Amino acid sequence: MSTSLNIGEFEITTVQDHIGADRNPTEIYSEVPASAWDPYRDFALDPDGFYRSQWRGHLIRSSNGGPSVLVDTGMGPGPHEHTGKPGELLDSLGALGVSPEEIDIVVITHTHGDHIGWNVSYDGATARATFPNARYLIARADWDHYSKPENSNEAFEHSVKPLEALGALELVEGVHEIRPGVSTLPTNGHTPGHQCVLVESGGETGVVTGDLFHNVAQISEQDWCPVFDWDTTISTRSRRELLGRAERENWTVFSGHLGIDKSIGKIVSGGGKTSWHAL
Repeated sequence: MSTSLNIGEFEITTVQDHIGADRNPTEIYSEVPASAWDPYRDFALDPDGFYRSQWRGHLIRSSNGGPSVLVDTGMGPGPHEHTGKPGELLDSLGALGVSPEEIDIVVITHTHGDHIGWNVSYDGATARATFPNARYLIARADWDHYSKPENSNEAFEHSVKPLEALGALELVEGVHEIRPGVSTLPTNGHTPGHQCVLVESGGETGVVTGDLFHNVAQISEQDWCPVFDWDTTISTRSRRELLGRAERENWTVFSGHLGIDKSIGKIVSGGGKTSWHAL
């Protein structure tokens, strides 16, 4: 089990926030018959037939120095209803010797609540950026979509909208260089502006996938879509294209929600199936 791997000069480290709620696959993948899960139950579901996603961010640092990048900020301080416990992202960063002030760039893969929760902190009604020295990079397509009253939600209003007034927001489009060797990679569909983060160095490539997939079974069944996907046609195309490229080019994949024991892996083929090989 790895929680940190090097891609050339860059170290990419999982930063755990909290264990998510148990998910019933037939509710989350409502178009997938229960029997279709049978080949995957041993490794994609627990003995009770559920799966538990995890909330996390990823820290990207270079051995050559330069800006520290945090990809996604988890569900937030909590306490969270399903456990009664607080989020742990800041504690997890602290265990890595990193303070909020040392984060230079926050990249949000998409603006769902479990990826933006630590963006903003509050002193009473007063908002402040949790990472006070950081620029927060958010896809313009997500900002434009969720800023409309008919599409907005509490998480967006609480954890994204204040960044504009705080002067911390930077809207990005397409492939955007975050720092040399690190860039956004549009993979729309889960949300209008969903983006992965691509890390390239020393002939190696890693990708932080956000919510391109939620369960390991989707590596084999790439047309399976959770009810959270904004547009399943686009999300399926994005998933197929990125996972296909990751296999062909031997990328290391850093997943958004797989359990910590298998969250980093490779896409491999064998026996007529594409599958996940955890590192």
